[in-house]
Amino acid sequence: MHRQKPEAGKRETLDEEAARRFLDARDSDDPAAWHQVYAWIAADPAHGVAFARAEAAWAVAGRLDELAPVVGLEAIAGPAGRFEAAVGRRHVVAGILATGLFGTAVTVAWQKAREVQRLRTAIGEARNFRLADGTHLFLNTNSAVEVALREDRRFLRLLRGEASISIAPDPRPLLIDAAGTRISASQGRTNLRLRPDLLEMTVIDGLFRIAGFAAAVPALTSAAIRAGQVATSALTTAQAARRLAWQSGLVQFIDDTLALAVDEFNRYRNAPLVIGDPEIASVRVHGIFPTSASDAFVGRLGHDFGIRRILGTDHSVLLLRAAARA
Repeated sequence: MHRQKPEAGKRETLDEEAARRFLDARDSDDPAAWHQVYAWIAADPAHGVAFARAEAAWAVAGRLDELAPVVGLEAIAGPAGRFEAAVGRRHVVAGILATGLFGTAVTVAWQKAREVQRLRTAIGEARNFRLADGTHLFLNTNSAVEVALREDRRFLRLLRGEASISIAPDPRPLLIDAAGTRISASQGRTNLRLRPDLLEMTVIDGLFRIAGFAAAVPALTSAAIRAGQVATSALTTAQAARRLAWQSGLVQFIDDTLALAVDEFNRYRNAPLVIGDPEIASVRVHGIFPTSASDAFVGRLGHDFGIRRILGTDHSVLLLRAAARA
C-alpha cells in the first residue's frame, strides 16, 4: 500500500495561514499576538513546520532585496522593503514557499537574519545599547529599532517609540528611516520620537540631513516632520535638556495642559490615566516627576486642584473634577 502524499492545496493553505500569522505578529510586535501564534504552533506539528518555512521565507525576501541593483534602507529585512512593496509582503513569502527555495536557501536566510539586529524595550523600560561600530542607542519606553551594519553604510529603522542615537564617527554614513522619513549623518547625536501625527527630531550635536529638505539640521535644533513637510526651530540648552529628561527617568512639565501630561505618563503605564471630564483637560500643571511616579502625580492633582480619581478594575485611573460642595 502506498502512502498518500499530503494534498498540494492543503499545504498551500497551511503555508498561507502560517505566513499570515507570522507577518501579523511581526508587524504588531504585540506579545499577545505572539502568544496566539505559539498556541497555534502547539496545536499541530504541521503548524510548526509551516511557521518555520514562513520565517525562513521572510529572511530570504530580505536577502533578495539586498541583491537588487540599488541598495538603500530597504536592505534591512524589515516591514517596508522595496521588494515586498513591489509585490506585497504575503505574496513574497508565499511565492518563495511555492518555488521551493526554502530547502536550498535556509542557510542564507539565517545568515541574513543574524545580520539584522532588532532591539526593543517594554512599557516602562529604558535601555542602553552599544552597536558593533561604537554607536550608542538609548531606547525609551515601548520602543523598537532595527539595525544593520554593512561594509559601505549603516542602517537604522525606528519602528516605534523614541530613541536617542549617538553616532560613532565612521566613513560609512548612518541612514535612518522613521515612518518613511529618511535621515542621514556620519556622526553626531539626535533624539527621534515617533508621535501619533509626526516625527520629532531633536539634534544635540552634529549635522543631520533630511531627505527632501535642502538645509542640514544643526545642533540645538528641533525638527517636526509631517507628511514630507519639515518645520525647524532653534532650542535653548534648557529646552534640549527637557526633551532628554527621560534619559534620567524624569518628565518635566512647565505650564503644560493636564491632557498633555496624561499622554506623557501613559507612555510608561500598562493601564492608562483617563480624563473623564473635558473641563479639567486644560488645567495647567508644573513640576518634575519620575516617569514611574504617575500615581504621585495623580495625588498631587488631588491636592492642588481637588481632582478626584477612580480606580478601575483594570488598574486604569479615571480623573474627574472635584465634587461640588453642598
